[in-house]
Amino acid sequence: MPRRSVPLIVVASASSVLAEDIAARLRVNGSVVYVAHSAAGCLRVATSIAPDVILLDPALPQRLEDLLHAHPASARAQILHMTAPRSARRVPRMPVTAGPHAA
Repeated sequence: MPRRSVPLIVVASASSVLAEDIAARLRVNGSVVYVAHSAAGCLRVATSIAPDVILLDPALPQRLEDLLHAHPASARAQILHMTAPRSARRVPRMPVTAGPHAA
């Protein structure tokens, strides 16, 4: 298969807001991006277009990645799992206050 001049990407997330936001950011860089809002939708799109990259929401079933690897049209795609930015993963610290028995 000839190498593409721009990457063909599938963004799959159960959250339409998240998927559309990521897709918009990737399109600014010139990528061609397809969005899927379910595992079934991702499988349909990815096996139809033979993408270079598939971004998967970890909320989607693990079996999806196995199916994507098994299909000839999507087997060569680089599959990446989306994660929250470090700042969003931090657990907020609770303020330490003196209890009623503090000196």
